Amino acid sequence: MELRILSAAEVVQALPMAAAIEGMKMAFAQLSAGQVTVPVRVHVGVPQHDGVSLFMPALLHQSGDLAVKVVSVFPHNPTKGLPVINGVVLVLDETTGVPRALMDGGSLTAIRTGAVSGAATDLLANPDASSVAIIGSGVQARTQLEAVCTVRQITAVYVYSPNRDHAEAFAAAAAGRGPIP
Repeated sequence: MELRILSAAEVVQALPMAAAIEGMKMAFAQLSAGQVTVPVRVHVGVPQHDGVSLFMPALLHQSGDLAVKVVSVFPHNPTKGLPVINGVVLVLDETTGVPRALMDGGSLTAIRTGAVSGAATDLLANPDASSVAIIGSGVQARTQLEAVCTVRQITAVYVYSPNRDHAEAFAAAAAGRGPIP
């Protein structure tokens, strides 16, 4: 058994936004057709550390994709120099159950969230849409903007964040990156 391990940077490199958008369209089509098994997420509380771990398995029957996402939320982690949220995605071979890949969950979740916005924009927004409003300025806002700019010729971006400094930092970091104006 060969288990491939992908860091956050490797996930970003391996999964361009355009491919992620097409993947989300395929996944939602399978979900709509009843060809997806997604059990209710399992919560395992760790009360002695105010933490929780969440387990989210899924099987896409048509494409044969089988994976489980594990996310842990431990609010006291910053005192230990660790992020509050940590996660991984384990991909399994659908025919044997053999683990095939272990990927950073944070980067994959951010790409997937952006790709959902890109898929919705591509399927539902006016083809001539040229402006976008982004609410928030965190990691997922970055991938949502990238995804919308991947499927539309965006010339104006409006960002709202409760913190002006965060909004300005977001605008400076995003401007001119990939398809972003």
